[in-house]
Amino acid sequence: MNGEKMMRGAAFIAAIAASFASISLARAEPITEEAARAATDNAVNALKAGNPEAVIPLVDPVIATLEDMQKDQTVQCADDLTGAIFLSAMQTAAMEKVPEKERRAASIVGPDFCAALFLKGFALIDLKRMDEAEAFLRRAHEAAPFNAHYLNEYAEWHKAMKQWEKSHELFQEAFGLGEFSTDKGMKKFNQARALRGMAFNEIEMGQLDKAEKNLRKSLKLLPDNAGAKSELQYIADLKKKQKG
Repeated sequence: MNGEKMMRGAAFIAAIAASFASISLARAEPITEEAARAATDNAVNALKAGNPEAVIPLVDPVIATLEDMQKDQTVQCADDLTGAIFLSAMQTAAMEKVPEKERRAASIVGPDFCAALFLKGFALIDLKRMDEAEAFLRRAHEAAPFNAHYLNEYAEWHKAMKQWEKSHELFQEAFGLGEFSTDKGMKKFNQARALRGMAFNEIEMGQLDKAEKNLRKSLKLLPDNAGAKSELQYIADLKKKQKG
């Protein structure tokens, strides 16, 4: 069951590059959106070069700016205008459920502020600092709740910790989030990734038929994915052994 793990690094680079579409929705000091974009671009390049140590000092100033903005308001990130509209509606609905005296202001910023959280979490995983990574992956998802890629990687963290049920739940949620993507390629990528993650957990929980079904669904989205094919073969081998 190593095919999925081997493909993770390359798939991450492709997905993160595609998802960092710049939008001008809000600006923060001292790190502007332009500076945040430069920092996250450099962080991605550092990951490509196999240098996760370089990521943290690049993204920490961006994270500090986001944290400063979040002190007195709810700040979330949108990847594009459609995401901004969804987030704005969600923020409004959430505020209506809170007594007026307890309501916080809310704003939406561009994607790179949340990308900084995500990239730090990803770098910490590469540095084998798994416990620290969880908080940054979770915060990236919470601040960018419509980003299926972030949620897939948060589910991946739980999978790595052998928390099969929790990981499965998060992958299932990520599959649903894929529907919000306006980019058909990203939608297929994220949903296929979520289905493979669900299948991995189902294998670990002994649900081989469910896993096989989800892997075949994932191959309908991405027919050439080697990880899904490898896992299907693993299931076939398991079933053969079980039959004696």
